[in-house]
Amino acid sequence: MSVVDQLVAENEPVTFTGVARAANVSHWLVYAEGVREHIEAARHRQGRAAASGARAGAKEPVGWKLEKHLLQKDNRRLREEVGRLKAAVRRSLGQQLDQFGAADLGTRVDELTADNSACRLSATMPWPASRS
Repeated sequence: MSVVDQLVAENEPVTFTGVARAANVSHWLVYAEGVREHIEAARHRQGRAAASGARAGAKEPVGWKLEKHLLQKDNRRLREEVGRLKAAVRRSLGQQLDQFGAADLGTRVDELTADNSACRLSATMPWPASRS
């Protein structure tokens, strides 16, 4: 609540995104009951339309430009973070694959080939006659 009052005192546009950033809280928190009403009241006092999206005329409210800029900045940051996380996953998978060296894989192929040959040999051998 003090962040909203501070923005009003500094004559800064009060937006939900701006309040969330200034207070360093999650975006959903500024829409929580009690907080939302306080922000909407401050927006109303500043002469801006409520966050409902209704327009008084063809002109956009001043806070929308700031809100748009902050959201674009946040989206850019999130895209960069996604890129970093994808790269980390790729590196991790690469390291896991590198742990299986060529020698280990060659040994495993040899084992499987021997097992396969043994299976083929046992399949071609006649079954012993049963004694009654």
